Amino acid sequence: MKKTLFAGIAAVALVTGACSSSTFLVHKGGKAYYLGNESKTMEAMICDSGDLKKILSGTELTKQMKTDLYRYNCSAEKSGKQVKEIYALMTPGQRKGLRVAFKENGYDINYRPCCGAPVD
Repeated sequence: MKKTLFAGIAAVALVTGACSSSTFLVHKGGKAYYLGNESKTMEAMICDSGDLKKILSGTELTKQMKTDLYRYNCSAEKSGKQVKEIYALMTPGQRKGLRVAFKENGYDINYRPCCGAPVD
């Protein structure tokens, strides 16, 4: 009984933790935001510039993940929660590939600028 209860609690904690997982910080041009941030400035930085399309095309993510990441970052369906959920489902290799693709397109990853740049 105790083992079953413990296993159930552990499974719920694992699932809950995976869904609330954060993404990573992207920095370019003096601005830094977490991937999935719903601000207009983030949208201009990665969406309006066309960067996110280039970044996603340089990854080995599934077609569905690419479509969903673009949709939830750059469309009227923008949702930081959905971006975090997709990120939580990625393998460590897929996560690394996404970060590398951002770097290859001129972004710093997990860099916190020191003086006055927004970090959301």
